[in-house]
Amino acid sequence: MKKRYLALLLFLIFAGNVSFGFQIVYPKKQSVTINSDKTFFIGNEKKYKTLKINNTAVKLHPSGGFKHVVKLDYGQNVFIIDNGEQKQTFKINRPIPAKNSSTPPQQLKAIYYENPIVIITTKENVPLRSTPVDAGLNRLQHLPFGTEFIAIGEERGFYRVKLGRDGFGFISKDSAQKFDNSVISYANIQYSAHKSNKDEKLVEISLDKKVPYTVSDNNSGLDIALYNIDNHLYEKYEDHIVGKPFGYSSYYNNDGTLVISMKNFPKVNPQYLLKNLKITIDPGHGGSESGAIGCLGDKEKDINLEIAKNLRSKLEKAGAKVLMTREDDSYVGLNERVEKSNYFNADIFLSIHNNALPDSAADRDATGTEAYYFYPQSKELANILAKSVTDKTGFKNGGARGKSLAVVRNTQSIAVLLEVGYLINPDDNSKLINKDFQDNVTDGIIDGLERYLKQNGI
Repeated sequence: MKKRYLALLLFLIFAGNVSFGFQIVYPKKQSVTINSDKTFFIGNEKKYKTLKINNTAVKLHPSGGFKHVVKLDYGQNVFIIDNGEQKQTFKINRPIPAKNSSTPPQQLKAIYYENPIVIITTKENVPLRSTPVDAGLNRLQHLPFGTEFIAIGEERGFYRVKLGRDGFGFISKDSAQKFDNSVISYANIQYSAHKSNKDEKLVEISLDKKVPYTVSDNNSGLDIALYNIDNHLYEKYEDHIVGKPFGYSSYYNNDGTLVISMKNFPKVNPQYLLKNLKITIDPGHGGSESGAIGCLGDKEKDINLEIAKNLRSKLEKAGAKVLMTREDDSYVGLNERVEKSNYFNADIFLSIHNNALPDSAADRDATGTEAYYFYPQSKELANILAKSVTDKTGFKNGGARGKSLAVVRNTQSIAVLLEVGYLINPDDNSKLINKDFQDNVTDGIIDGLERYLKQNGI
């Protein structure tokens, strides 16, 4: 009798450890709402099995991973997933558009004030935008608390503000308020000076109030413009810092002096290109933020961290000084990552990620490596990294693209976000979890950094 019970117990343990079922990692729930005309099922199955979704065969990668695209009609869509042994039903609701849901045209029209008003920013790091849209690459500058603007109207929840005599920009109404008992007046420049040392070049401009300004970078240096300045042509003061930017910052001192600091490109040793270079490595996501989930069930945050640790080891061996924004599976906010890097006074900020797609792009055959930057000064490194990584891995080179991403937008250094591969692509996913492949990725990053320094270092 004891032997019979023991045999039954062993059978139950063995059966409990054998998985006959497929795994669906997206959609995350069996009943969801997706506002798109298409979506995809992402998951994995034993490679020797036959899997069907609504009687249509699913193409399985040799790893067992799959991405299967389906169309969505308005209302409820039912999908039955069947591998011959197990069935699962997913119900996906595509909302029917509500009638007259668009914003009334009169609310989209610009309103111009009969008399301009003075407004003042009520927050730190307020975006000055070129268009009244709270997204995209339309940020002209980030400005501090207490910056004074002349508002001439409003549109889509933004103040339209003067930038000199003929220019204008937009400030969110949530970030500024009318300055009580204010009189329209222009700022006076008390003095301006250029200074330099071995590490940086500076411009200091003393004013009697905080005014809007912009700093834009190019291969010849920084173009600086201050607006609403008294006794200047077009009510604008312009200056320039000569040299190739290697990161820069701008801020108002407590005494009202505007300081613009441009870091000099470092002098490099041809034999030890990375020695003493300060590099921030930012493993994307972490903690409660998993990031993308791969076909095989792998979490982006874990792969990002493994690549980052590998990269740190190689950089330190090459003599670089490295800061990791996270060293374990912990949550770190986007602003905190940037603040850590700026406090470290990093020369280069490199964020490691892996990619996914929205439902609306479900049928796109996405694969390969892409590099993102915000400031033009970082475009060259982004292009070099995209090429050097794909030269080592054989992945498709998606190139470099400008994009307004928080971790590369407010850094005071050269900053690039690298999307190594697409976790929702079964082939990419199977390679990204391979340690030898990860080693190739980091070799590619090292090659790219050295190539960038060799091309530009003095």
